[in-house]
Amino acid sequence: MKEVDEALGSTEGPWFLGGDSPSLVDLAYVTHIERMVASLLYWKGFQIRNAGYSNVDRWLEAFEQRPAYMATKSDYYTHVMDIPPQYGPGFFAAGAEDAQRRTVEGLDGSWALPLAPLGPGSFEPTTNPAELEMGDEAARHHAAFQLASNAEAVVRFACRGAGGLPLGAKGFQAPLADPYCEPNLGYQPDVDALLRHVAYALLEGTSATENAAAADIASSCADDDAKAVAACAAYLRDRVGVPRDLPLPAARQLRAHLHWAAGLLLREEAGK
Repeated sequence: MKEVDEALGSTEGPWFLGGDSPSLVDLAYVTHIERMVASLLYWKGFQIRNAGYSNVDRWLEAFEQRPAYMATKSDYYTHVMDIPPQYGPGFFAAGAEDAQRRTVEGLDGSWALPLAPLGPGSFEPTTNPAELEMGDEAARHHAAFQLASNAEAVVRFACRGAGGLPLGAKGFQAPLADPYCEPNLGYQPDVDALLRHVAYALLEGTSATENAAAADIASSCADDDAKAVAACAAYLRDRVGVPRDLPLPAARQLRAHLHWAAGLLLREEAGK
């Protein structure tokens, strides 16, 4: 990375060959560096962004000002879940810092509400104006719109969390890829009700719907049902992709609100 950083620093402007716009060299290289930023942090505990490679930072920031690039840019989580079928399986370095992996996967509370703000110095840095200007409210509303506009298909997809793979179904290297998984549609009404509460929480805040959601759970879900519906919410949460499904700010909000919903189900079940 030091050599790459020095090469980028040897030209005028942020690009490998100089000039006012990226060349084919930049375009060919950025997809690999983007994956490296995520995968090295996740599997090896090695940080590239905001770690002293100032010219690499400047180069990536220049790309982040370009809407065409942002239309294809994934977040760390999406990358590390998609990389195995593209590059082969990843291996954790012995003694590598585990904290980064847990943050990428949301295992350290990073997917819990309220979310840490996005910015140039955040865990996953961004300098893109659209992402910086979106704000939490707009991000939540964007997520709610996408969820509601395709509700029937999303509910059916989420019901895979209580379903399973048919005997002999083909496996895939991507950890979350299971296109042959069959949804358990017996949970469709409860999953539909829960996702309506998620959409309302995205619009009005979790405090506006938490009591109503808890009442619905108490009245309609037996203990095992609550666990199954929570699994459906978690299944959907873990498969929100950037930018396929949503831009990063909205994806973070949807994941966090699905995380809230799954936790609410499990808390209510534990309290019975």
